Amino acid sequence: MKVKVAAVQAESVFGEEEWQNLERAIRYLDEFSGSDVRLVCFPEGYPGPAHGPMDSKGKLSAHPIDLLREKIREVGVYCTCSDVVEHEDLPNVYYLCQKLVGPDGEILADHRRCQPDEPELNEYLFGGRRLFAPGPGPTVVETEIGVIGLLICSELWVPELPRIAMLEGAEILISPVNGLHSASLHHTDNNESPLWDTWKCISRCRAAENNQYVIVTQNMFDAKLAGVGHIAGPESMLAEDKRTGVITAELDMDRLRYLRETLYEMEMLDSTNVDEKQPVLGTRPGQLRIRRPSIYGKLVEPSPLDFDFNYYLRELALGYKLETVAGRQEAAE
Repeated sequence: MKVKVAAVQAESVFGEEEWQNLERAIRYLDEFSGSDVRLVCFPEGYPGPAHGPMDSKGKLSAHPIDLLREKIREVGVYCTCSDVVEHEDLPNVYYLCQKLVGPDGEILADHRRCQPDEPELNEYLFGGRRLFAPGPGPTVVETEIGVIGLLICSELWVPELPRIAMLEGAEILISPVNGLHSASLHHTDNNESPLWDTWKCISRCRAAENNQYVIVTQNMFDAKLAGVGHIAGPESMLAEDKRTGVITAELDMDRLRYLRETLYEMEMLDSTNVDEKQPVLGTRPGQLRIRRPSIYGKLVEPSPLDFDFNYYLRELALGYKLETVAGRQEAAE
């Protein structure tokens, strides 16, 4: 089975006029009507709300994701989209979410970023919103096109999270990126992100070490800047583009499952046995099975350098006992 996917490196609006991103998302989806694309991936916080008014300034008749779901149902594709939602109990605290919507318009999964960014970076990316609570962990959902795992942005840089998603079955891992909205911030003379090569390296590593496909796409808030969008496979980079627009690739799910299920055998090492059905290996097969958990205990030991993802509790000035909230958060983790 082969699955055609599309990563939308979206031309995005930042701030007060963020609601316009919904209109743009709908136009992007129109491009896939009647096509062979089965999965469409939008960037982090797109169409929102994420960095603009939570009520979209009254410009929309409903929540942007709900309106987008109507178009998804019309086009009949799987689609990932993203927004920021308010904490259930705490004012001025948020979750950053990535949702997987099915071809019928129903939300199949809602990943809440489990390792949020630092408060200063949040403040820059999300229109002054500093405090983001962590979600429970990687999100994995089985679909008719494959098992899809959801992460957000630099969660892909934490090897344990894609590995957990892989162990839970994820074959396609989607990790959308936000974007810089200042041309003078962290960019080179030719307006390319200095992280361009590193992002590709991270994605190729995750794809190879977990025998997964990895999809990354980014908001393009400034036409002068270059994006980091790409689609990585376990054996090669399938597609990449720095420009605004749509990046497509065909994912060979049968090949992926062969790589996952197979360990090295003598016949693989004999080039005379290579054929079109199973070409020469471009990665190490069997990564799902080549594991020795008994020596991995160090990974779960706390360190004094560990980032405190409950930082948002310290910054809150609330009139009720925070111990109750902290206890509930620790129990959830």
